[in-house]
Amino acid sequence: MIMVKNSCYKIIKSRKSVRNYKRGAKIPDNELNKILNSARMAPSSCNTQPWHFIVVRDENLKEELSKCAIKGTRINKWMVDADIVVVLCGKPHPFLHRGADLLGRDCHKLDVAIAGEHMVLTATELGIGSCWIGWFSEKKVKKLLKIPSNVNVISMITFGYPEQDGIIEEREFDGLRRDLGEMVSLNIFGNKGVFFE
Repeated sequence: MIMVKNSCYKIIKSRKSVRNYKRGAKIPDNELNKILNSARMAPSSCNTQPWHFIVVRDENLKEELSKCAIKGTRINKWMVDADIVVVLCGKPHPFLHRGADLLGRDCHKLDVAIAGEHMVLTATELGIGSCWIGWFSEKKVKKLLKIPSNVNVISMITFGYPEQDGIIEEREFDGLRRDLGEMVSLNIFGNKGVFFE
């Protein structure tokens, strides 16, 4: 049996959404490369790798991205303190993904999300905080970053060093997440397995 120094389970238990970053604390290029490479290694439907990642470090662009929420809201104004914002884009395969979409299976978005989670978990292992951003106007983001019309903006993720030292540490989730028994069924929906009680 191969043992991994930092188990994936431990990293998952350590990960949390960070919205308070040390302004001006830069992520070294070698660590950013690890984060991006982890996304490159993600699985995808038929190995299509339908993703493209835009790394935004420019202060003015981060400011404008923070304003790309629904009109009249500044819910994402804290994004500017992160060192980088990665915009996760997906370009559906003309046959595979378009065909799956007709059947109600939007595989390329799932593929991009898996790659994004690889980035988030790698960042956690490196002591770098992150936060998924889902509340934004795709139209505004595409216009700001000159993203082609045939490419979708799936999500954005902020990365940076947490303002509070030691914030990334293994934690318990009791009271923060529903119990397994509420979200897992055995064989048939709603059938409780004794090991979930």
